[in-house]
Amino acid sequence: MTRALPLRLFPAFFGALGLTLAIFLFMQGLIQRSEEGSIRLPVYQRVEILQPPPTAEEPEDKPQQEESPTDQPLMDALQLATPAPQLTTELTMPVLDPGLPEIEVRPVGSSFSAPLGAAGVNIPGGGQDARGFVEVVPFNTRRPNVPEVAWQNKISGWVLVAFTVTPRGDTRDVRVLDANPRGVFEEKVIAAVQDWQYSVSFSRQSSANLVLTQRVEVRWQDFPNNLPNVD
Repeated sequence: MTRALPLRLFPAFFGALGLTLAIFLFMQGLIQRSEEGSIRLPVYQRVEILQPPPTAEEPEDKPQQEESPTDQPLMDALQLATPAPQLTTELTMPVLDPGLPEIEVRPVGSSFSAPLGAAGVNIPGGGQDARGFVEVVPFNTRRPNVPEVAWQNKISGWVLVAFTVTPRGDTRDVRVLDANPRGVFEEKVIAAVQDWQYSVSFSRQSSANLVLTQRVEVRWQDFPNNLPNVD
């Protein structure tokens, strides 16, 4: 025979049943709220994809026109410069008297004998028909020194000079008229001619400077004879 439940358990049973029902109803209310509060996302059936606007096609580079070769400036034909005419200096040359005999000049010591003889120069004086005469004789002329470069290269040559002879017989204003070769012997020849001395005698009391020309020969073989001539 079964035993009946004690009366003290009924309140606990109904309490548990009510609590369970309350929890069930509470859970159902939460579910409904979650469904009502859910965010509905709009669904678009048409989807548009934005594309950047098409850029204008750049025109193809036109083939560059072939640059025509720049006309090169025409060079004027080179003209050979014609040598400037050499100025001819009129020199007062002594007038040789055909009536006088030639005088042989002998060098003094080791001096260089200039190939000059006695020369006559007309000197005005006295009257219209009066004519003076001057005699020029070299008595102390030394040989020009030979440059070392001419001796090393075995070069010989000559120099044509013009110079002034004073009434006392001294030389001054030595000028080079021509030379062969040029730029080798001119300096030594000028130094030598400046040391030359002449004997000048006038037939009258008149006196004046004389202008003479002389071609001086220089040989490289005379190089050892430079001393004691020091320029």
